[in-house]
Amino acid sequence: MPKLSNKLNIIQDYDIDIDITENHYDFAITDLFSMATRINKKRQFLFVSTVLGKHLAVRPQVPILTGALLAMMYHEKLVGQKPLLLPSVVQAIKTQHNVQEILQQVEAHKLELAEDVLFIGFAETATALGHAVFNTFQSKATYIHTTRELLPELEPFVTFEEEHSHATSHRVYCEQPEKLQQAKQIVLIDDEMTTGNTVVNIIETLRHKFPTVQYYTVLSILDWRSPQQQAKFVELEAKWGVTIDFVSIVSGQFSCEGTPRLTTDQVRPTTEATMEMNWLSVNEAVDQKHYHSIADNGLINRAPYMLATGRFMLTTDQHNAQRQTLQTIARQLQALRTGGPALVIGTGEFMYVPMQIASYLGEEVYFQSTTRSPIYCANDLCYTITEKIAFESPENNGVENYLYNLQRHPYSELFLVVERIANKEVVARTVQALKSVSNATIYVICMHEWGTK
Repeated sequence: MPKLSNKLNIIQDYDIDIDITENHYDFAITDLFSMATRINKKRQFLFVSTVLGKHLAVRPQVPILTGALLAMMYHEKLVGQKPLLLPSVVQAIKTQHNVQEILQQVEAHKLELAEDVLFIGFAETATALGHAVFNTFQSKATYIHTTRELLPELEPFVTFEEEHSHATSHRVYCEQPEKLQQAKQIVLIDDEMTTGNTVVNIIETLRHKFPTVQYYTVLSILDWRSPQQQAKFVELEAKWGVTIDFVSIVSGQFSCEGTPRLTTDQVRPTTEATMEMNWLSVNEAVDQKHYHSIADNGLINRAPYMLATGRFMLTTDQHNAQRQTLQTIARQLQALRTGGPALVIGTGEFMYVPMQIASYLGEEVYFQSTTRSPIYCANDLCYTITEKIAFESPENNGVENYLYNLQRHPYSELFLVVERIANKEVVARTVQALKSVSNATIYVICMHEWGTK
């Protein structure tokens, strides 16, 4: 397709020029992202996804369908035939209408793989996107996502770096690496590629762990690699003796002009927290992984992880079994709804499970996740991030997390779903931060208090 140019103002006189080179489904760029300023001297721009449910709230079906679209594009590349539901998925993402109906159709007509494929989602932002890609396949698929967390009891199977990030180290933990190594193909999933350096780093590591795998595919919503960076992968294919295919919804190049003049960041202050909270106790057992983690500041969280996240590996059979548990949990949350719009909030890397629960809660339900990504906030309606709250991570105490634009919707209920709480006082401060911007009834749902199997 011919190159299409777009000039977007990020903030003040800080602009970005975007040249779209591939856009097979004619998405408007505003269908997929808007721009903001990152508080990071290494990289001050940020593509804020409008389809992931990370920095901005979305209907939970939208990010799941976005992963399904990438899965269908990958499958079409494998078999040379377009999946029947692909046009419907594209239309649902664009219009955000009939998303539940289309998602049900995708769930009822999952795609088949000819051989074992390992899907790897990149933390933090693409843990749910990778899971949604994996969710689209009927069998012969295995999922695992990278993590920024440090688990001293388990030796990481893979480690690699993401140099430009605010948290650079990625790890892959797996109790049974021999099961991962049955894969004949590996698919890497990230929300956006700017240079491709992270992909180079992980394939460099993976090819030693998977010496027989010769076919890698990289899936992303956005691919901004320059022609020089693309040529680098052609050289690496020859050097490593592998094939590396790239599949993205939109690709092109961009350049930024100007420098953002950032003043003191506006973060809403919170008052002293009270321990009076709506803790939701659910009598549904959750499959768990009993490891403790150490946060960047040395604080330890001994609460167990969930099997359903895919952090330690998930097969399609395990994923389908966990679905029944999450549907049961959703029915109990649904009974608390009063008819107004509701927001389900995930935490950090813990995105797909609360997103999946949210997709079962009916109409007027949105999903959003906390993030450790610091975005500049400005009281300007033309700017993407107009308000934010800051608080300690409920799971990694001492690590600052953020939630953006919570006041954009007049929510009746907020469901804060936490995988593993380290300290109830920290959660109380998180709830207080939520109360500072919302009059909604707030419920805290902690997975590890629901028992074990």
